[in-house]
Amino acid sequence: MSEELIVERAGVQSLVVAAPRWGHRHEAVAWCGAFDRRAYDDAHAILGNEAAAAAIEIAYGNACVRFTSARTFALAGADADARLDEEPIAAYRAIEARAGSRLRFGLPRDGARTILAIAGGIAVPSVLGSRSTDLRSGFGGFQGRALRDGDRLPLAARGGQLPRAREAVKRDARFRVVRERIHCRDAAAFTELCSRPWRASPQSDRMGVRCDGEPIRGERREIATLAVFPGTIQLPPNGFPVVLGVDAQTTGGYPVIASILDEDLWKLGELRLGEEITFTPVQSIDLNADLGEGSADDAELLEIVTSANIACGGHAGDERSMRETVRAALRCGVAIGAHPSYPDREGFGRRAMEFRSESIVAFVTEQIAALARIARDEGASLTHVKPHGALYNRSAVDVETADAVAGAVAGFDRNLALVGLAGSLSTERARAFGLRTVEELFADRRYRNDGGLVARGEPGALIESAEEAADQAIALARSGRGESICLHGDGANASAFARAVRQRLLEAGFVLRSAASLDG
Repeated sequence: MSEELIVERAGVQSLVVAAPRWGHRHEAVAWCGAFDRRAYDDAHAILGNEAAAAAIEIAYGNACVRFTSARTFALAGADADARLDEEPIAAYRAIEARAGSRLRFGLPRDGARTILAIAGGIAVPSVLGSRSTDLRSGFGGFQGRALRDGDRLPLAARGGQLPRAREAVKRDARFRVVRERIHCRDAAAFTELCSRPWRASPQSDRMGVRCDGEPIRGERREIATLAVFPGTIQLPPNGFPVVLGVDAQTTGGYPVIASILDEDLWKLGELRLGEEITFTPVQSIDLNADLGEGSADDAELLEIVTSANIACGGHAGDERSMRETVRAALRCGVAIGAHPSYPDREGFGRRAMEFRSESIVAFVTEQIAALARIARDEGASLTHVKPHGALYNRSAVDVETADAVAGAVAGFDRNLALVGLAGSLSTERARAFGLRTVEELFADRRYRNDGGLVARGEPGALIESAEEAADQAIALARSGRGESICLHGDGANASAFARAVRQRLLEAGFVLRSAASLDG
């Protein structure tokens, strides 16, 4: 006889959740997964389950399940006055249930969602790499829907990992946010967001938390449809912000004024309807490096930066180097971007070359596609494109080249951000094509008075002191002129420069996060 968990009362909304469905947002597939990811991870750790095992998320309590066999389980998240066979039980510890035991949940005393993890997990099939329920699309989890009274959930074989202790974390409804300049060039809306309290609207759900309060006056417009992620804060025309949740759509046409830090996302899942919310601004900056170009410093740089621009065949890079760099970036949690260039391996892509627009579109598209294919093979997706060398410089000042590069990116995937020299034609024209843009600054290059870079061939163009590079990085980050600072990976002291810049930024209170991915 198979071991099952019988749902006797499903409550307001109970569903099977697991790890997010990574790597399919370009196919309009949401991440889904546990709304309170911290609680989900804690419950499985207590039992020694695999990290991606399926569990049950119970929203607002008032549920009851029955065990058909003896099993160990753990609870985490909201305290919902849980009782096993009418005896009160504590969360954040492993508890033994007998065959026939009933586990009942009352109304949460604090928080909104409780995770019920069972040793071995719920035995549901993996769909597109996750066992999570996608309610909107109707697949994954248990029959692609919320649980109902009478459902019988099969249980998986018990895991063999060692259990790990976890403690409850005191939650609050304060969220640290960073301004998203790539969508919202006007700081007024962000200032208003952070200047007053809000309340979680009764219309909130797993797709998004709607904020009630005094509406924001600025940015009441729609924009070209762009990629959005859990934690993205959109501003609809009515002026009431919406914080996107784990089931959120993959694209949206409202201005994005801010994003919640990854470390605070779990608290969204525990917000109670009507609870007061506050947003606290923090400064953020992205550190990017050009990688996969044959430098010995790549591995060390990936431990330092937040975004990687991977050479994809134009000036450097081949199948092997691209795959190795993508895998390393995934291990380090670094955003992955393409680094296309003129087809000039002999000159490392730094020689000025003449191509017709259609030729630029063709070779840029070909290089992006090569890296995108490898990323998909490895379970990842691209977040951005940054041209290399002479192509980068030419697109910063030449409309025809800028349009060709932007057209290639937009034609391949409009969800990709284009990284370009801050204040240049490159990013200006990319926005005209409906692309997100990341304004880039340089820690190790000197600037002209007009904001352009001193040409590499001129004396003093390169900053050769790590301390001076760190000083310039701080000044640039505080200037608000850009969202990302480039740390070149092909210099003799690349890793030393990168460490110095990263350390100084952290000491100055900056949060380091990818500017292109919007999910941190």
